[in-house]
Amino acid sequence: MSAGADARGRPRATSRDTIAEAACELFLERGYADTTVAEITRRAGVSRSSFFNYFGSKADVLWGGFDERMDAAVAALTTGAPVREALHRLVDGFAPDALALAITNADAMGIAGDLDDERALRTGRLARAVSDRLAGDGAPRLIADVRAGVAAAAVLAAVWAWASAGTARGDLGGLLDEALAAASVPL
Repeated sequence: MSAGADARGRPRATSRDTIAEAACELFLERGYADTTVAEITRRAGVSRSSFFNYFGSKADVLWGGFDERMDAAVAALTTGAPVREALHRLVDGFAPDALALAITNADAMGIAGDLDDERALRTGRLARAVSDRLAGDGAPRLIADVRAGVAAAAVLAAVWAWASAGTARGDLGGLLDEALAAASVPL
């Protein structure tokens, strides 16, 4: 047996993608609510601790990649990056992942309500960061809050439209620009 394999022949080291793939398969088969972490780890052939090395929860399987991008965008905003540039950091290069799969299969996974709740949390977090950036540039707080709320909603709306387009999806950055233009909010 090679140094990197266990008795069944599976490599000991696993990746975040392997666990996410197993989770998504189960979410589609059994539904999100009826899938346990134990089932995910069994399907992926990893231990519970391996799951939690990569994900804090089942929701993190879906939102982890987006949240990493959100962290980078928020950090960019706090260090003075222009708002539009920071928003593009969040979406540029975004590839189909577990979140896109969940968006397109929300009904089959029984997760539509959960996605709405998680989407609202992220919209709020992004709106706060954008508002703070705009207020720091001298915008009155009311104006900053309104513009930030619209901008954050535009980001998540663009992600939803992009994911829902499936194989016909185009450039997410272009959809973001289209959403921001539709909102007519100067950033």
